[in-house]
Order: sequence, then structure tokens, then C-alpha cells
Amino acid sequence: MKFKFKQFFELAEAAGIEAAEADYYASTSTEINVFQGVVDQFSVDDGARIVARGIVNGKFGAASTERIDSKTPGQLVEQIVENARVNEDDQPAIIFEGSPKYRRKSLFKKALAESDAQDKIDLLVDIEKRLLAYDKRITVQTVSYADQESQHVKRNSYGLNLRSKSNYFYIYAAILVKEGDDVKNYYKIHLDNDLNSLDVDAFVKEVAEQGLAKLGGKATKSGNYPVILNPRTTGALLSAYMQNANAENVQKKTSLFVGKLGEQVASKKVTIIENPYANNVFYTYYDSEGVATSKKAFIEKGVLKLFAHNLGTAAKEGVETTGNATGGGGKISVGFRGLSIKPGRKSEEQLIGSIKEGVYIDSVQGLHSGLNPQSGNFSLQANGFMIRDGKIAEPVNLITIAGNLVTLFKDISDVGNNLELQLSSALVPSIKIKSLSISG
Repeated sequence: MKFKFKQFFELAEAAGIEAAEADYYASTSTEINVFQGVVDQFSVDDGARIVARGIVNGKFGAASTERIDSKTPGQLVEQIVENARVNEDDQPAIIFEGSPKYRRKSLFKKALAESDAQDKIDLLVDIEKRLLAYDKRITVQTVSYADQESQHVKRNSYGLNLRSKSNYFYIYAAILVKEGDDVKNYYKIHLDNDLNSLDVDAFVKEVAEQGLAKLGGKATKSGNYPVILNPRTTGALLSAYMQNANAENVQKKTSLFVGKLGEQVASKKVTIIENPYANNVFYTYYDSEGVATSKKAFIEKGVLKLFAHNLGTAAKEGVETTGNATGGGGKISVGFRGLSIKPGRKSEEQLIGSIKEGVYIDSVQGLHSGLNPQSGNFSLQANGFMIRDGKIAEPVNLITIAGNLVTLFKDISDVGNNLELQLSSALVPSIKIKSLSISG
């Protein structure tokens, strides 16, 4: 049954709700796993929910439900009024009337939505067979496929009516490689909304070669080394670093960028932009409050230019929202979509070639527990390879990298041109760090 938006807004007005909004979310997802040539999981899930908010006596009330029937509008209104009555949050209560212009665009792929399940199973079986045939030292842990189709409608009592529809898929392959007692693992994810974008030969080769290359890995001599971080590692650290540009954290005094607007917080080589309009599966033309998104630089040549705001944090500062509201459950916060480090001119190979002795890091673990957000200090387990005379050499594992997150971004001496899309929506390249403490 479709949600009756008109009835909801009529009942909200009659109940004394000053302004209201309602969001309709619907999604369908598929997951397929194969093991030893046989499907060991095939699941399809779908669902829909309504999230509504309203202002009563200057306070927000929120309500949500997955049950959509003729009684839903009235029940949501009752919950909004009750929840607003007990709300003690001091966040400004604002329902957005709408932006002057929206950059509407749909990246929904009909071909993906209509693709055949058996073709996906055959693809997974083929990938598994190729990996096993590549080298006898390879054991396939899992090869899986997942996709999701999402729809969203946002309406409010001011007449705002926004709609979006999107879909994407990813292929995930994880392997173990074993030689004697030496066992290593590797995984790769391919994310897109065009099934033809997957080069199976290249995908299998990278998974196999990168996994095999880790055999024989040892710790390395402790010291300070020039370091190359691959895109996956760069993306993980960027997400943590940019929490300091989140206005919520700034206002709570938990950000390392408090009082730093207009100051140097990163290397002059670093420009960090947010581009929600990037031509990929994360394209977003409005935020969770209905504000039009935009392409903008938060850090330009190392200088902090902007904090990310939603309507509430912006009202507290007397500034305009940046269109960075996130949250689909009634609780609105601040977040990023489509972060990117502006690429440089050098390839990753050229970055590696500029180092006589250093370390190439391709993965880190323990970012949540190993990073102190109040100080920026971190100590993380990492894996990768030694760099010797400008070339990748022997693998290293069970090493620890330690330092300070802000200092690390100030110590970026070069940025690669090898942009890679991450599951976080970040589009990032490899980066070169002048010096980083590494212990074996």
C-alpha cells in the first residue's frame, strides 16, 4: 500500500504541528555466495519504511514505521506530538522549505535491475574456478555477489517533493594463499552499477597475484621510513581525518580543527573536495534535510576553508548549511558523500620510484580502536611491502605504524593520479608520506 502523504500533512496541521516532513524509503537487495562451485546462499530481501518529523512548540518530534496502511498517517502524527513533548534536545528545529535549484539526475541502471540471477551465479562460479586454477597455493574462501535497488521520496508541508532511485552491485572475492606454514589472505571488491564494467581476467589476476605476493612476509626493522599509502588505506584515514571538519564535532569541542578555519591543517599538496555529483553509484543531489548538495573544497592546498554543516549546526553558527545532513531514522547528523583528494600528476609507480628505501602500505587494521580522535594519535597494525631502490620488494606483515593523523596529512609530500572509488563513497589516490614511524 502506498503511503498517503496528503492525509499525513492534513492530520499534522490539525494536530497543531507547525511544519512536518515525511520520507518514504524502499529497497530490494540480493545476495549470492558460491563455494566449491555450488550456491551456498541465495537471499532476496525487500522492505519499506516511513520516517516522519514535525515541529511542535519549537521542538522536533520524530516517528518511524515499517507498517504502511490507512492508519499509518494518524499514528505517525500522534507519535510526533508525543515525542516532541519529551524532547530535551537544544538543536534548532527547522523543516527546510527547499533550495532554488536541484541538479536532478538518475544513475539508475535498468539493465542491472532486469539482470538474470543465473548469469550472476555463472559469473561467480567462473571467478572461483579461475582463482583455483591460477595457482595450487590458492584456496578460495568466498566469492559473492550483492546488489541493492533503493527508492526515496521526501515531501514536506511547504510543498517540497524530492525523489531519487538508484541501484548498484558489487563482486567480492576472498582467498587464502598457503606455502608450508605461511598463510596469508587477500580480498578485492568491484563496485559499480554496470555489470559490463567487470573485467574478469583483470579481477582474477589482481586477487591471485596480490595474495601470492604476500607469502614470505616478515616484520621489518623499526625506524622512520618514507611511506606510500595505497588508495584503500588513504580512504580509511581520510574518513577519520575529515571528522575534524564536521561542524557537530567542532561545536562539541571534540574536533582537532577547533579555531583552525583559514589555517594550514594539511600539506600544500592536499586539496580535499566533496563532489556528490561524481558520475558513480553515490551520486546524490540533495541531503537528508532536502537541501541541494554541491561540489566544494573543505581543504584547499592544505588550508581549512569550510566546516560541514546541516541546518541545525549552521543555525547555531549563523551560517548557511553546506548540504551535509545525513540520517534516515529521524535523527539528523552531519556527514560527507563523495569526498576526494585532488589527484596529482604522478602514477603510483612513479611515487614508488621516488623512494630508495621505504614501505608501501596496502592495509591497516584497528582504526576504530587504534586511533584517539581527541588527540589524533594512532597506532595501527599494517601490512604491505618494502620499497627498495624505487621498486616493490619483499612483503612485510605484523608491522605497526604510529603517528598523529593531522601530522600525517601535513607530511604528505606527493599525491598520485590513481583514483579509486571506495565503499565509503570516497574517490582517492595513493599518497606519499615524508616519514612515518614503523615498528616490526
